[in-house]
Amino acid sequence: MTRSSIGYGIIGCGMMGREHIRNITLLPDAHVAAIVEPDPGMLAASLATASGARSAASIAELLAMDEVDCVLIASPNHQHLGQMEQIAALRPLPVLVEKPLFTEGADEGRIAALKARLPLVWVAMEYRYMPPVAVFVEQARHATGGIRMLTIREHRFPFLAKVGDWNRFNRNTGARSSRSAATSST
Repeated sequence: MTRSSIGYGIIGCGMMGREHIRNITLLPDAHVAAIVEPDPGMLAASLATASGARSAASIAELLAMDEVDCVLIASPNHQHLGQMEQIAALRPLPVLVEKPLFTEGADEGRIAALKARLPLVWVAMEYRYMPPVAVFVEQARHATGGIRMLTIREHRFPFLAKVGDWNRFNRNTGARSSRSAATSST
């Protein structure tokens, strides 16, 4: 079946997930089809932003929805890899995962195994589709003849408030192994 709009399944609707949802709604050929979020308040806010999206109680339920064409992971950092493995096992779809891809250098082998099981893994941040960044990328594409990777550096306070303060612990964020996580690619 051919659709006129790509249906995103969203895993995680904290600050980054909601930013991705807002940016997806700006795209003419994409929409949020389904959302998995354990926090009832965040889920309600996300469903209000993503008109027509359905909630799912689990990743398995989200993946069972035919209208989901790809998955965006914006959950806490330490959950990314396990969620990608679940997607690969249940219904291998293209995955856009919020950075970082993984949090432990020892997990690099698990990432390599996923390369063969998932059709596409794209590590990005929510800025990609913000109108000013989209214009910049388009202008850079014309000026350079094509971009394969664009890197930006943002300077801000690193410990924004998160549910359960999960981001205040190195074991969950990848801070201990950031060199390994940052240099690995899929």
